[in-house]
Amino acid sequence: MKTLKANTRVIIPSITFILGIIWVVYGLNNYGWWENGPGSGFFPSIIGILISGISVIAFLEGRKMEPPQYIKASYYPFLAAFATVGMAMIIGFFPAMFLFLQGWLKLYEKFSWKKSLPISIITTAILYGVFAMWLMVPFPAGFIYNAIRG
Repeated sequence: MKTLKANTRVIIPSITFILGIIWVVYGLNNYGWWENGPGSGFFPSIIGILISGISVIAFLEGRKMEPPQYIKASYYPFLAAFATVGMAMIIGFFPAMFLFLQGWLKLYEKFSWKKSLPISIITTAILYGVFAMWLMVPFPAGFIYNAIRG
């Protein structure tokens, strides 16, 4: 019997599989799948299904591989995502997404302001248009917005 190599190539797919299943269940039960067109639970459920399927494949492949060696830059995406979630709870999802994109493009990718600003604005606008307006997915407004609104 082959022993399980517990490393990030096995642990992360296990976590993303569970998160994918949670999104499917949450999207179907709380937001609805289809009501005269795609409901606000349609996209989270589809993504949850895809993430869960891909996670199973990644888990099986990860068992065959040696543990990865990490450098400092390997942690940047995790830290950026963690900071973005924290900012979303304070200033709202879309301002946090804009700041994440702008920060990533300027600080990590070394884009100029001339390139990074339009990309951040257009991407945030598309995300807002598709998910908030069209699919009506509820995103966190943030503590600041909620405090001002009352």
